[in-house]
Amino acid sequence: MAYLINHVHIRSANPSASADWYAEHFGAVKVSEREVMPGTVTISMDMGSPVRLNISSQPPGSSDERASAELNRLGLEHFGFDVEDLAADLARLEAAGVRVALPLTEVSGGARLAYIEGPDDVLIELVQPPG
Repeated sequence: MAYLINHVHIRSANPSASADWYAEHFGAVKVSEREVMPGTVTISMDMGSPVRLNISSQPPGSSDERASAELNRLGLEHFGFDVEDLAADLARLEAAGVRVALPLTEVSGGARLAYIEGPDDVLIELVQPPG
């Protein structure tokens, strides 16, 4: 059996605001909003691929410790989106006040990439495949 990534899951102090951010900047569509684990709300977002983005509130009594949206950290460093026109997407996101953590970079093989900071201190890679 092949193992396919089912979803990416983010904890958020404000899941609705985070979901709105992904809808505004990446066209994500809210699929559902419900209590999955007791005391939390999970918003499931369709990102236009088989992999969903789930954004959940924190369970009562959980830590307020935050990650940092920086390259080269241990653990889950980032997730990525394919884009068609990286330069245009970066210009649009920068104009909207989104922090660019790594500007447009050409890599071997012809791909182009950049990193931005999303809500909840999430690092997001934008990848324009070669060609």
